[in-house]
Amino acid sequence: MIAGTTAFAGGRESVSRKGPSLAGKDAGQARSPATAAIWPPYVRASLGLAATAGFSLGAALFAASELGFPLGPWWPAAAQAHGHVQVFGWAGLMVLGVGLHFLPRLRGTTLEHPERARYALVLLVVGLVLRALSQPLLALPGAAPPLAAALRACLVGSGGLELAGVSLALWLFTDLLHRGPPLRTRAALWLVLPFFLTAFIAYWLATALNLFGLIAAPATGALIPDQIDRLTNLIAFYAFLLPISVAMSERTFPLFFRTPRPRLPRLRAGLALLLGGLIARVAGDLAEAARLVGLGELIMAAAIALFIQALGVFAPRRPLPRQPVRPFRDPIQLHAISAYLWLAAAVLVLVINGAAAFGLASTSVPLDAERHLLGAGFVTMLILGMGAHLLSSFANRRPRSVALLWTTLLLGNLTALLRVGPLIVPSLFPDGGAVALPVAGITGLAALIVFGINLFTGPGL
Repeated sequence: MIAGTTAFAGGRESVSRKGPSLAGKDAGQARSPATAAIWPPYVRASLGLAATAGFSLGAALFAASELGFPLGPWWPAAAQAHGHVQVFGWAGLMVLGVGLHFLPRLRGTTLEHPERARYALVLLVVGLVLRALSQPLLALPGAAPPLAAALRACLVGSGGLELAGVSLALWLFTDLLHRGPPLRTRAALWLVLPFFLTAFIAYWLATALNLFGLIAAPATGALIPDQIDRLTNLIAFYAFLLPISVAMSERTFPLFFRTPRPRLPRLRAGLALLLGGLIARVAGDLAEAARLVGLGELIMAAAIALFIQALGVFAPRRPLPRQPVRPFRDPIQLHAISAYLWLAAAVLVLVINGAAAFGLASTSVPLDAERHLLGAGFVTMLILGMGAHLLSSFANRRPRSVALLWTTLLLGNLTALLRVGPLIVPSLFPDGGAVALPVAGITGLAALIVFGINLFTGPGL
């Protein structure tokens, strides 16, 4: 898999033995240094935020609760900031960095104003850092009124900066659609365009809702109302991260992993079902109608199951002449397989919770488990595996070490297992996850460090 390289060119596939590249001649003739260099700052910022306010803060929060530190209002505020940074910093910035490199090549053109991508990054990073700092500090008791007012302004301002950054990034993507060859001639993009459009519109909606939630937070408090926070995360996970992950999988899995050709009609039907189920779930949550929420969860479960089946992630691979495909010997394939196994587990959770809403199941699974199956399991494992391959190919090199890929495979799956295990199978963790949950943050941080070493060290970067 790593020895041979697949080149992606306008919907066709070719094999190159000289070095990895996702952009073939059709899509990459006008590759400027400015455009080629856009993604590394996004990836570094994503890693930095995940390592500090993400996995490290998560581990510290659980350690503090178990070590008997006083858990005042700062704890839920810090937990909310941690979750936001993981979704919009770790995952969101990584997606934007990949998209700003990948989509112009699918479109057959380049960004007209690549410097504006850096302005968007600055706005997003400053907003996320302000969120990570100001929300827990604002919740600390005893702050003087001037300091509290300043922290409150920083907290609301963080949401405004994020929305401005996302708006600028979406303007860049919208500009791409209006330039270059006719869209219908770019088969590689046209086939998955509904997924990208859904994802980026949802990204903007989620950041706009986040700003609304920050404004709606009590003047004397630091927490976004629970209902708004849930809605923001639902949109981010199911309408932003999941559709764009499916679109990227549809484009890359047949080339890199020799999976069967994706069944596009089923993928599009899955997208329609997913959005319909999400709307029903959100409406039920807002109306406090448990059965409508359950119906939405069941529809969403069916949609995701359709995605998995249509992508053929677990199907037999198409063999190459004189080059057998051995997915269980390829750590990158195993990252992707693991990611979709965690997504399948999320389907099971949706079914259980949907059935419980109709009285067909005796128990339900906590929302926190669902979020971490998607975030720590599905999204993170895709980034650790496909990110190592795609981002290295963007730099015309290979990952530094196959051994490091096996290491991130182990650490990433261990992190997800330790994070969701105490929530889904509490009988296996008699201490309530007192050890597992902090260790999950440590193993997640270790996975990020190994991923960064594999990506950013050695020749080419």
